[in-house]
Amino acid sequence: MIAEFRNNDFGRLVGAMCDGTITDDDTARLDVLLTQDEEARRFYNNYMFLHAELYSQHVSLEAVESGGDFGSRIFDCGLEQGGVASRPLMMPLSRKRVGRWLAIAAGLIGVAAVSSWATYLVSGARLTNAPELVQAPAADVPADVARITATRNCMWAETAKNLGYGSRLTPGERLDLVNGLIEITFNDGAVVVLEGPATFDVDSPGRAQLHEGRMTAVVPERAHGFQVATARMNVVDLGTEFGLMAEPEGTAEVHVFNGLVKAQLLDEQGNQVRTMELNTSQAARIEPTAAVVARIPARDDEFVRTLSVAAGPHDGLYAYDGFNYPAGPLDEQNGGFGWAGPWFSVEADTKATSSSNGVKAGNLTFDGLVPVGNHAILSAQQNRVRRSLGTSLGGVFDAAGLVENQDGVRLIGKDGSVVYLSFLQRVDKINDVFYGLELHRGDGNGNRVLCIGNGVEGTGYGVTSNFNVYGQRNFPSLGKENTETNFFVVRITYGAGNRDRVEVFRNPASLVDESACKPDAELVGNFAFDRISLGNFNGTKIHVVDEIRVGTTFRAVTGRRGRGPDRLVPRVAGREAARQRLEAEDRGV
Repeated sequence: MIAEFRNNDFGRLVGAMCDGTITDDDTARLDVLLTQDEEARRFYNNYMFLHAELYSQHVSLEAVESGGDFGSRIFDCGLEQGGVASRPLMMPLSRKRVGRWLAIAAGLIGVAAVSSWATYLVSGARLTNAPELVQAPAADVPADVARITATRNCMWAETAKNLGYGSRLTPGERLDLVNGLIEITFNDGAVVVLEGPATFDVDSPGRAQLHEGRMTAVVPERAHGFQVATARMNVVDLGTEFGLMAEPEGTAEVHVFNGLVKAQLLDEQGNQVRTMELNTSQAARIEPTAAVVARIPARDDEFVRTLSVAAGPHDGLYAYDGFNYPAGPLDEQNGGFGWAGPWFSVEADTKATSSSNGVKAGNLTFDGLVPVGNHAILSAQQNRVRRSLGTSLGGVFDAAGLVENQDGVRLIGKDGSVVYLSFLQRVDKINDVFYGLELHRGDGNGNRVLCIGNGVEGTGYGVTSNFNVYGQRNFPSLGKENTETNFFVVRITYGAGNRDRVEVFRNPASLVDESACKPDAELVGNFAFDRISLGNFNGTKIHVVDEIRVGTTFRAVTGRRGRGPDRLVPRVAGREAARQRLEAEDRGV
């Protein structure tokens, strides 16, 4: 019978009472069981004997678990109360301890037989006749307050090698994340996504510290008051979603995505000197060295807000197509997100099959990328297929502040914005006339603002623009053409007066750190666009493309989130520098 109580719900109730997590309803159930069942009372007494002895001797769990046999061992059967995993507790009954056990037993057997004793203990009253039973948390057995519930591409510092998916986190535990992403779920329901590199302390069930790095937090109502501190700021969440980034010397930003937070500014001694309230879409940046606190626009695309598989725009990624379609024609396929309609064949070789603008099983691969679905294939030589992006009023790109009107057309290219594009591309034959991935602002060759592939009019393998005709300067080479899969990242910085800059990275050196990548080609002109096309003309080659992404950050289009040393570069300063650079070029400097 003892074994049955150890493994059933009664064991959970007794364990919950001892660790202080028992509810009023469970207390009432425990009262009834103790009153009606003699075996329950026997198990209860044995359990309390062990509990009292552990606290009276101040022994560690390791010492307890290494003890000798006690015939029928007594186990702590609290099944994960408050996130604490159950574990066996055992203690040999030595002759020297018999007197102490009997003294404790004498005080317990009588009261264990009546239900009011359990209620009395849970209510917090002191047992003056049995002081060793007053509960206090064991210093060497801290209860865990959170656990790691998801990871992606993680690299840990040497001090954190034992951490990973499923790890339980105790108060005071430090997470040193070199790169990648982790999701931390606190016992009260607050969820934190941490981006490496970052140093993060779990202080308590409702409090954490971000020493360095970037994170987001989603805080449900029951976790109201959840706090995250940096060197010079304490953020108190009032039931919302926010992002936070920090540097060790105190520079920090807090961005509110939804709800309300209080940002408490601290001096060097940690004393509160000022409190700011920030609502939805508001943000603040503090610069302790300059004693400056500035309100800035909230930028949700600068943060990873979830590690769940996303079916729509997220984390700075606004359009995506992995060609997850059945093998066959590409025409009328309408998957992915961020688009204004399906793929449409602008031109198709009349001598070829209906699948010459098509989908082929399998995907292109590049080290570090994880493609899904299939890939697009242009197998004939008079072919162009295109797809329009969602630039309509209220659409995904308009909501992101990336759309402006040019010549009565809504185009991606608003002054001061930065847009990234990435894709995989391959041909099976080199030096075989025209092919490429194109950006258009309407159909027709004259509206081709950018083409990456083998260019027109003998320009060779590189980047061309029919819309911008400034001579050879706008036909930069991409190096030696090959038949391997190439991964391209395109950065477009939109400047005032349609003075935009394009930087093209062919097989970039890093998928995480943009500053480590050197552009293979650069162009200046007007590069606002509203559609993407795939073209293949003349010759006999086959042109294939996969994994098209459009977003507002480098890592959004490489699929490798996790921050580098550039994570706190002020947006306004970056745009101003870009504008000054373009103006200098206009003056011929």
